[in-house]
Amino acid sequence: MRRALIGACLAVVVTGCSSNSNASDPLTACNNFVSTVCNRVYACFPSTPGTAATCTTTAQATGCTTANTTCPTGTTYNSANASQCITDVGNLSCTDIQNIYGGGNPPTSCQNVCT
Repeated sequence: MRRALIGACLAVVVTGCSSNSNASDPLTACNNFVSTVCNRVYACFPSTPGTAATCTTTAQATGCTTANTTCPTGTTYNSANASQCITDVGNLSCTDIQNIYGGGNPPTSCQNVCT
């Protein structure tokens, strides 16, 4: 799951409006994370080509798969941490979002989705 969240974070440009932090299962968490990321990107960088909806649909289709949302062997999906990650990403400033895509680290909560 961490792979998918970080991968989606790096593969998608981040924006932000409303977010749904439902993380009841890894696939739902990934879909809500991607939606949050795309909304943040387009809110912060409105001249980004495309739309938040297209960004979300494309990233969910390519990134939110069972293979990408399965925790590594020996770890367990933590829905509370995943929910916190989604919330934290939704609360990032535009500067923080830009820094993540420049090679910075995502919120700590996003690094602890599989524990």
